[in-house]
Amino acid sequence: MNVKRLEGSRLNFWVAKSCGLKLSPDQPLATDQHDPESGLWHPSTFSPASDWSQAGPIVSNEWYVLEDVLIEWFGPDWKTLNALVNEPIKWFMRAYVASQFGDEVEDTAFRQAEHALN
Repeated sequence: MNVKRLEGSRLNFWVAKSCGLKLSPDQPLATDQHDPESGLWHPSTFSPASDWSQAGPIVSNEWYVLEDVLIEWFGPDWKTLNALVNEPIKWFMRAYVASQFGDEVEDTAFRQAEHALN
């Protein structure tokens, strides 16, 4: 699957993989929050594609790499493109995934993780 098309839970999954996080075997409580120090993630608590408190540290730590990917994808004027202006968090997370895995990812990895949760 093209990284530029990743959305929602698929994007969160690939960000978790990019961060080196392992899928938590336990279902978190409704009040639990993602613990970035745990080395684990769960779809109900990890959503960097929509949560700036989780995406922000990634963007901060990886800014130059993310910018390089965005320039490669869209050229030096990437900051003015409507798609990026309207949904910057998604594009930053997509760029992060691409920096770790390239422009294409294998969708079967996501489906296997999804199956393990059910």
